[in-house]
Amino acid sequence: MLSLNVSSSAASQQMAKDLPTLAIEVSYPFHSHLIGRSGRNINRIMEDTGTRIHFPDRNRIAGESKSNSVIIRGRLAGLEMARQRIRADIPVEFVVDCSLERINSIGQSSLLHYFSTTFGVLLRFYPKIDGVDCQVNIRGQQNRLQHLKESVVYFGRLMHTSLESVVVKMETSFDHVWLVRDHVDQIVATTGAGIRCPDVSISTELPKKYCIWIRGSLDQVHLATSMLTGLLPMQLMVQTESQRFNPCFLEEAKTTDILFRVERSLSNTLTIRLASYEWNARNLFDLMRRCLDLPFDQRILPSLPESWLALVEITCNSFIRSSAKLSSFLSSTTQSVSRQPSAILMGDVSESCSSNNSRLSSPRAAIESCIPASLAASRFDQNSSRLLSQLLENVGLSHYSNLFVQNEVDLAMFSTLKDEDLISIGISSFGARKIMLNSIRELRK
Repeated sequence: MLSLNVSSSAASQQMAKDLPTLAIEVSYPFHSHLIGRSGRNINRIMEDTGTRIHFPDRNRIAGESKSNSVIIRGRLAGLEMARQRIRADIPVEFVVDCSLERINSIGQSSLLHYFSTTFGVLLRFYPKIDGVDCQVNIRGQQNRLQHLKESVVYFGRLMHTSLESVVVKMETSFDHVWLVRDHVDQIVATTGAGIRCPDVSISTELPKKYCIWIRGSLDQVHLATSMLTGLLPMQLMVQTESQRFNPCFLEEAKTTDILFRVERSLSNTLTIRLASYEWNARNLFDLMRRCLDLPFDQRILPSLPESWLALVEITCNSFIRSSAKLSSFLSSTTQSVSRQPSAILMGDVSESCSSNNSRLSSPRAAIESCIPASLAASRFDQNSSRLLSQLLENVGLSHYSNLFVQNEVDLAMFSTLKDEDLISIGISSFGARKIMLNSIRELRK
């Protein structure tokens, strides 16, 4: 009986070790939308797909550099299902310029109500400084794209404005811009849209944020945005026994433009990392299936947009070359960590899954340290606590630092406190509470 238990335990450990990890990029402003209130959205996706999904802890800490990485762990089929669900749930926003006078003649509240109830979209109005024109952002869901397009067309007719100059803004990462920059001209030629991309060729002049602007007709900007999304980096990672590794996979990876890295993280254990463009997901999943020695009937056939088919010719096996160029570029730059790539392109996502700067030696360690996003959003974080101590010292209230530590309040939680909360943890001084409340207002901004 004892031998059976030992055997069962060993099998379960091996099964857990062989669970792969998927890392994709999603613009960090959308992370809270994907998580949902109290984690409702992301918990539903995890339950439906049998996966665990983690968003970077540092994104909720004021002053910390943000990460676009989303880490998913589970069986291959579950990873692809979760990827599709996340992509379908990401908001899509079109920007249209129109007459402020025309908007006022109908009324903003009337427009908001009509478009919300009729098309299920959200309108946001940003009057321009000239007092004549107004920028209107029309936001909907990827999985209700046709309703969103219909709402934009109807809005253009209602406002008597041309839809030949619709704008989409993609908030993205250094990695993505680096991969996109050599293919912009071909995407412009294919779609007819205008694309403005940040310059990342000079290491001393890297921007603080990476935004790609697309302008053109409604169909042009949507097609261009879809193609740019297909060029996002994607990584699969797994920890497995060294004897299961077949060196011939290295050559096969080159023919399908997959960056293949192998690391020995533990005795007799290898960490395998496969990275490429997201449009190349089918080859990524199939190579990972073979690395795991899974049968052919367990192959994954990702559901990919038709617009990504054109990327096969446009990219021409450029992912590995771009990664090599990036390694050379980074070796010559002294830029701060906040302006460095997100680690997917460089083959290490463990850093994105940690709340501090320490590296995790394996995908298993990286993911086991991650908890569901709904819980990560509320847990006490030591790094965030240190930032709070620094803030208190800057405003001359460092003597309250231990009080916040004792009550397990870090900077993220501090930014949610009200006056009665401060009183309840023992801060009786009116002046101190006033300074803290002013700091909290600044953090919320």
